[in-house]
Amino acid sequence: MLRFLEWKLDFTSWQEHLEEGSGCLSRMKKTQLESLRKMLQEQKQSLLEKVKTNVSSSKEDLPNEVRDSADAASDYYERELAWGLSETERMRLQEVEDALERIDGGSYGNCEGCGAQIAAPRLEALPFAKLCVACQSKEEVSKKNSI
Repeated sequence: MLRFLEWKLDFTSWQEHLEEGSGCLSRMKKTQLESLRKMLQEQKQSLLEKVKTNVSSSKEDLPNEVRDSADAASDYYERELAWGLSETERMRLQEVEDALERIDGGSYGNCEGCGAQIAAPRLEALPFAKLCVACQSKEEVSKKNSI
């Protein structure tokens, strides 16, 4: 019986430690959440500007001068590169917008894989994260194995 009480005391201490904010979002302060929201909004604005710049540079008209095939190939490559970067940035923009929606909906910080809380340090590093570290690792391994 004594061991059970010791275990229960240890478990209760562990639960209190989690509730005090050992990295879980359950007790994230409103100021922390607003800070993450501001960070996401700034990223969104920056990405929107980059996407606009890349799309406009990829749509620039080619000069009407006579050029050799190497120049034409180089221009084509640069436009394709700008479009590819723009597509990557568009995907990131979608992730940021999804995170802002999760904040508004009250589900921000919950892992979409297992439902657990995403650690606050992970959200501070990747405020658009939708998976905890464990689920993200599983997804990456799964993608790697499917290739």
